Amino acid sequence: MRRRPAASHRTAANRRRGKTGTTMKKKLNLFCTLIFVVIACHLLSMSNTFFTGFSAGMKHGMEERSVTETTPSNFSHITLLPAVMDETTAVTVTDKATSRQLTAWPTQLIVPLNDSLGPGAAVFRLLYTLLYGAAAVAALVAFILFVRNVNRNAIFTRRNITLLRVVGWCLVATGAIATADGCYDTYLAQRSFSLTGYVVDYGSAAYITSVIFGLFAVVVAEAFAIGLRMKEEQELTI
Repeated sequence: MRRRPAASHRTAANRRRGKTGTTMKKKLNLFCTLIFVVIACHLLSMSNTFFTGFSAGMKHGMEERSVTETTPSNFSHITLLPAVMDETTAVTVTDKATSRQLTAWPTQLIVPLNDSLGPGAAVFRLLYTLLYGAAAVAALVAFILFVRNVNRNAIFTRRNITLLRVVGWCLVATGAIATADGCYDTYLAQRSFSLTGYVVDYGSAAYITSVIFGLFAVVVAEAFAIGLRMKEEQELTI
């Protein structure tokens, strides 16, 4: 009975490992692409509201307005919660499809800000915008560099650990900055608007999703750090 040479066994094993590695790399690229798209869409959706409010605030703070002007040029989004759901806090709306009159309790409103924001508010808005933009760009760039390193077969490296930590903490920062801006908008709206029987909901201004994404990336980075440490200890043992 003839035996296959050892070299043939090694060649076949290398081919199988090569195919397995290629398949795993394709799957990883697909997952990374999906994660990148989700993060990018999430940051863009946050930026849409964030920068819209910023541009309106800057315009309102920098424009010269006459004393007799009564039409507000700045608006803010506010979330309300009815203290009691009865006829005292209800409003009547018309159903366009059936033309029926319905009772409803509004929870989200866009209200005018009658008070001038002033230069201080404009400076704070500018600072928020710069910090948010820098954190968002840093997170996306670090994630792209991480994917590039993985495609170059450099997976358990200190650079990748650093990149994942940058992604994580930058996402946490974007959530914190957006939350601060949302709370500030709600505060300004509360100064200009009050509805009897309703309380302002500051909790809706929190952007928890970014914080969760960021903390998950930090956990993955720490898992990579443990894997790298185990790899280095194994190499020293051998």
